Amino acid sequence: LFPLSQTDVSESVSRDSLFPLSVTSSNHNEIIFESPPERIVAFDSAVVEILFAIGEGHRIIGTHDFVEYPPETVHVARVGTAFDMNIEATVALEPDLIVVFSSSDVHSLERAGMRVLYLESLGFDFRKVSDNIRLWGRVVGNPQSANSVAEEFDARVEVIEKTLSNLTIGQRVFQDEGDLWTAGPDTLVGEVMALLKLQNIAQDISGYAKLSPEIIVQRDPEIIIASYRDTISNRPAFKEVTAIKEKRVFVSEDLLSIAGPRFIDGVEELAEWVYPDLFK
Repeated sequence: LFPLSQTDVSESVSRDSLFPLSVTSSNHNEIIFESPPERIVAFDSAVVEILFAIGEGHRIIGTHDFVEYPPETVHVARVGTAFDMNIEATVALEPDLIVVFSSSDVHSLERAGMRVLYLESLGFDFRKVSDNIRLWGRVVGNPQSANSVAEEFDARVEVIEKTLSNLTIGQRVFQDEGDLWTAGPDTLVGEVMALLKLQNIAQDISGYAKLSPEIIVQRDPEIIIASYRDTISNRPAFKEVTAIKEKRVFVSEDLLSIAGPRFIDGVEELAEWVYPDLFK
């Protein structure tokens, strides 16, 4: 037997003080953790990225087909698509916690004897990403690492706010999710536009809606944010739109679609593209 070092004792005492931990799910169920979960099926891309970012990715034993980051997830079992979980395959992994962003499978999983934590995906107020990081730090018993990641996230948001503090209003922007669907101000992307002082031409919608080509032309965006790929530049209907004429189309990958630690990477990338003289 080897004696415990002072560091080992301190970490053990600190971790023990976190539990039992109560977490209220989005369907108002109270989930009690007596100890950190060791085998997690995370059916939420943001949770997967958070756990890996705080050094706890080894706890994830299953996820859905759409998860691509970080690269280490290639070794994690896939048990369905994001909206179609294979219940039998999930149960067979013998998880001690299943995390879902949708309530559709909660009842079936609970009937199978599984402990399920349903936390609805963050759809607005991206600043709560840091709260979610801290929450998962507590759940897995590693608040120190989680606080470090969360503090960095908050600090980087603050840098952007300070850099643009003297800017009153920016350019007109249209964000194309695909097929002219776009984000209103009460969405994560809508909030990013506000942070960057951009004028969202879809300011009058709530959530996501499809704008007509006529409305887009009339409101004449000076910048277009294209999610995943540019499908708008070659459309004849938009040839006179300022953003098209000036080749101001920013192609965003998945950074702004997942409310995890990398979300701020996407915000910074867009800020540097829109304001190259301010962000270098």
